[in-house]
Amino acid sequence: MHDIIDDQEEFTDIPDNFSNLPHEHYPLTITYRKFLMMLDGTCRTSFLDVFYGELQSSIDRGHSNSRALQTFIESKEVTYEKFAATYWPRFNADLTKNLDASTVFTEIVSHIKGRYQASSPYISKLGRQDYVILSDKRFSSLNSEKRDRIYNIFVDYESMKSTAREFDLSDFVNSLHTSLVSEGYNGDLLDFVYIDEVQDLTMTQIALLKYVCRNFKEGFLFAGDTAQTIARGIDFRFEDIRSLFYTAFLSETEAFNQGSQQGKQVKLSDMFQLTQNFRTHCGILHMAQSIMSLLYFFFPSSVDKLNPETGLVYGEAPVLLESDNDENAIMTIFGEIKSKHGSMHGFGAEQVILVRDDAT
Repeated sequence: MHDIIDDQEEFTDIPDNFSNLPHEHYPLTITYRKFLMMLDGTCRTSFLDVFYGELQSSIDRGHSNSRALQTFIESKEVTYEKFAATYWPRFNADLTKNLDASTVFTEIVSHIKGRYQASSPYISKLGRQDYVILSDKRFSSLNSEKRDRIYNIFVDYESMKSTAREFDLSDFVNSLHTSLVSEGYNGDLLDFVYIDEVQDLTMTQIALLKYVCRNFKEGFLFAGDTAQTIARGIDFRFEDIRSLFYTAFLSETEAFNQGSQQGKQVKLSDMFQLTQNFRTHCGILHMAQSIMSLLYFFFPSSVDKLNPETGLVYGEAPVLLESDNDENAIMTIFGEIKSKHGSMHGFGAEQVILVRDDAT
């Protein structure tokens, strides 16, 4: 997902609303963050209104092309990096014992605030009891005691965030659901919606799509790979989309609720897997599949079970480098080489490690 500044530079010619969008903008190719900004600009009440007053300059609603506004919003958003660096050290040590920031952030974003509740769209979070009893589900790896502590962390996090006048993406998404349910959607309706990298979205984020496209029979295509989830805080399965489609999308159609023949014909198509890999040789694919097999065995209900990928090129199994004393092997080999944004460079396609022989 692009950051806010990237979106501003790439979509300067596209308004931040879906009201009477000029036809030349279609087919419309945007990031999900831009989609949120356009939905917000379409609503009568904006989630971002609370932040506009803190800006010295006057900025029209529905137009986020001001760099000052974009930079300001970015400074107010709590990402995983900000959560881990700024919020996590401030939580009670008794609450965070034997828990890590990534796990807690995922629980908050994907489950406490990201679990769509079709029967209660105004409720933006799971209650404590409803969250704790998730430990009884067979897919849960967190017991009730840990879940209770995570919920206490969540309560503290919300209080700290409110005091700092900051927000996370779940706040934005849940506010849009509330506005769209109370006001209705008054923007352009789309015939088809195609989502790539869907594994980086929560269920509440995906559910927003139902407002802009009512073609539930054949109007949605979701593409992604659950083994390549890179957005921190996201716990995703394609099976969850299937459930969401029936509870959040089809449940709103009169034909489906009345049990008519037309309503019964509307269903989610079978999942189609692309198993031919064109960029990775067989040695790496076999190693990756062995890791996925462990996930299937130990966490059978936490990941989608997919068919193994096949490669076109033979290759030997990769050699694993083990560093001593838990040191960062990449930093040891390449030093602290950082990008222009200050982040550490990972080991990439233009880097190699030359060795004398197989043993050294």
